[in-house]
Amino acid sequence: MSGRIRTIKPELLDDAVTAGLSDMAFRLFVSSIVLADDYGRLRAEPAWLMGQIYWTRTIQVEEFMAALRELSGLILFYEVNGQRYAEIRNWAKHQKVSH
Repeated sequence: MSGRIRTIKPELLDDAVTAGLSDMAFRLFVSSIVLADDYGRLRAEPAWLMGQIYWTRTIQVEEFMAALRELSGLILFYEVNGQRYAEIRNWAKHQKVSH
């Protein structure tokens, strides 16, 4: 773990988009905030994410992939040199990084 501290605002529960997410997609979204670097980017290789978020549980890959797809409006997924990454949309609007 990186030791970064992130803030999850209470308004996240009032947001219509996040309220409509499945439980797994919501957990994945909140975990993405915690895992993101100072610019809202993180590794998005499904096996790595599953290991970080569900390291004590066995989950269905298909269900996890469906949760990733649910987040397409909140998280931008992209690839660089064969590596998968994600960028949380509107990161700077919701997270204030102080060094």
